[in-house]
Amino acid sequence: MCKGLATLCIFFIQLSVFYGQWDYGFKMSVIPVVTDGDTLANPWTGGLTAPQWSPIDLDFDGDEDLFCFDRDGHRLLAFERTSEGGWHYRPEWVEGWPEITEWCLLRDFNCDGKPDIFTSYQNYIYVYLNNTTNPLNPEFEPVATPLNASYDFGQGPDMLPVVCLSLDIPAIQDLDGDGDLDIITFTETSATLYKYEGLSACGLEMECTNRCYGMLAEAMENNNLYIGEDFDCEYNVADPRSDMRHAGGSLTALQLDDNGPLDLLIGDVTYPSIIGVILEDADDGQDSAIFTDFNFPLETNGIEALDCQRFPSGYHIDVDDDGARDLLFSPNTYLEIDDDACVHYMRNIGTDLGPVWNYVSSTYMQDGMIDMGRGAYPVLKDVDGDSLIDLVVTNKENYQGLGSTPTKLHIYKNTGTETDPVFTLPDSPSVDLSTYGIESAFPAVGDVDGDGDIDLIIGDELGLLHYFENNEGEGNWPLFEATSLSISDATDETIDVGQFATPQLVDINSDGLLDMVIGEKNGILNLYLNCGSSTSPEWCKYTSDEFGYAWGNIHVTNALGINGYSTPSITQDSLGTHILVSNEVGSVQYFGLLEDDLNHEYSEETVNVLNHVSGYRTASTFSDLNDDGKLDCLIGLQNGGMRCYMGSDSVTIDVVDNLQPEPISFNIYPNPGGSILNWSSSLEDSKVEIYTTTGIKILSTSDKVINTEGFASGIYLVVQTKTGSPQGPPALWMKLDN
Repeated sequence: MCKGLATLCIFFIQLSVFYGQWDYGFKMSVIPVVTDGDTLANPWTGGLTAPQWSPIDLDFDGDEDLFCFDRDGHRLLAFERTSEGGWHYRPEWVEGWPEITEWCLLRDFNCDGKPDIFTSYQNYIYVYLNNTTNPLNPEFEPVATPLNASYDFGQGPDMLPVVCLSLDIPAIQDLDGDGDLDIITFTETSATLYKYEGLSACGLEMECTNRCYGMLAEAMENNNLYIGEDFDCEYNVADPRSDMRHAGGSLTALQLDDNGPLDLLIGDVTYPSIIGVILEDADDGQDSAIFTDFNFPLETNGIEALDCQRFPSGYHIDVDDDGARDLLFSPNTYLEIDDDACVHYMRNIGTDLGPVWNYVSSTYMQDGMIDMGRGAYPVLKDVDGDSLIDLVVTNKENYQGLGSTPTKLHIYKNTGTETDPVFTLPDSPSVDLSTYGIESAFPAVGDVDGDGDIDLIIGDELGLLHYFENNEGEGNWPLFEATSLSISDATDETIDVGQFATPQLVDINSDGLLDMVIGEKNGILNLYLNCGSSTSPEWCKYTSDEFGYAWGNIHVTNALGINGYSTPSITQDSLGTHILVSNEVGSVQYFGLLEDDLNHEYSEETVNVLNHVSGYRTASTFSDLNDDGKLDCLIGLQNGGMRCYMGSDSVTIDVVDNLQPEPISFNIYPNPGGSILNWSSSLEDSKVEIYTTTGIKILSTSDKVINTEGFASGIYLVVQTKTGSPQGPPALWMKLDN
């Protein structure tokens, strides 16, 4: 076992040779999307669930752009401020940023005008210095891993990490106007507040100066606050910790009353509202709470109070660029929230020091995106026979309260051309799935009954399948009617694949009949052959003596070695039928070309054809949307939206099967090597790329010396690459214990 600071374990070295069966590259792109007559501003962001917002001038043009970290899926998003006052999605601006988990706030600690990264590491804080000069080539240097502060528990000062529970959101800013950043966090009990005071301008030297900041305490059992005479805590008590826990709090520091020290907004994990706390300088010099507003802002102000469903967190940002900072509120959790209303915008129509709030929207930013709520499962198919590829998409759920999480289906009609698609959402739905009590609906479309129009099969959370027949006829927009809920197989047994059935209709055995390949929670693919006819299908479960129900012995990548959530997207082109499967961790795996032998065992040939992980629990679909001869891809995310990738030039090189090239030497040393690693290769002018196990690239460098001090503990894939290398990238896995 490897232990110690940033030590290295090499598990195995794998020399990969690609044989050209998957011959497509992809680049992120945009297809216009029209809803209610309006073209969406940013349709392909992937949706939002638990976004955290920070201002930053990403393109160095003098105005503040917007950075977003979504706790759900650990996703990074960037938006450019436009001259019209809107936002333009810029995914390329956050490629290559450090891996971030739980929470992230951008704050400029060294006064160079470039906000730095403050992020969660376990229950502490990591800081990365922003050295970026070009948004397409980000440079971040780990400078505090973790961030420490001086504590005095009565035995003299001691340097210990700044405490910030990973579930919380801290307040990080210059609280006292002395030129350095200060930090407020909840203590380990989540009842009182730590204050960490900066000791040097433009630096990270910190001191814990108060463990009862604001002279307030939150009740253990709810979000009640004790202030004034009800509060009992001595200044800088030796240790306020107890065994009681009430985890989950968010903090925002800002001026609410144009008087005294900065005030606070406090969110609680189980409540939809946020608490406004007015602070004043007390006689003893401490900042003390004198007033609490449990329904911020007070409804007597004439506007609606915040209702964020669960665990709101506030972000103080000048959204409209008028010089007075506004407020964005978003849930700080992805559990039991209203996925359709995740960005609440309160505009400040007053001043920065004397704010007056106007509740503008609960769907700010989201109303310019495709955001289905929870989950998005797309399928590309011409559903009305006009030779243009349309978009069918369902979702897992829309949260409307405990026990009320209906699913829905949208079909976007392609109103563009064969070379320039445009997806337009009609006013009337083709079917209302919520009527049937179906949850986690997953669509499969095809002419099931042989009448020339497109029918619908829906998989659900219970592992069942449901048939919806289209009787509108060939060439018409579909209207689906439930014909068979809980489809049975040829033996009259209900088809049940366990949980989260994800069907696809595709001819597997080349007999001219549509078969069903069905993914499931356990990460395998089930095969049901159509043993009936084109007008009257019968579904026969296929099993093999060697692999049982796992057709082709295909098992997708999973997060914890348990599930996988396989979603098939088997696709045909001029080379044949490609087996592609999305999974729980967000990648799209490639298992080669379909073989005639139904007993053939398939092996993974490409770990992720998109070379990018957009989020968790993905579902992909492929088709040539712009008639350029290359497959394009839409991928749905757990966050409720989709990403759009258009086919680009080849990323693999065709080689002859019997070609035996000279092996490539690729080494990392020493082992163990402390926090400094060296690498060497027999390929000249090559570079190293390091990926997390979820496929996120965290480093790309030609420097032969790598400092891993800022890397989180875990397993990484190290790939040595050179443009034009005919052998593909040699790679190795390494484990770091930091």
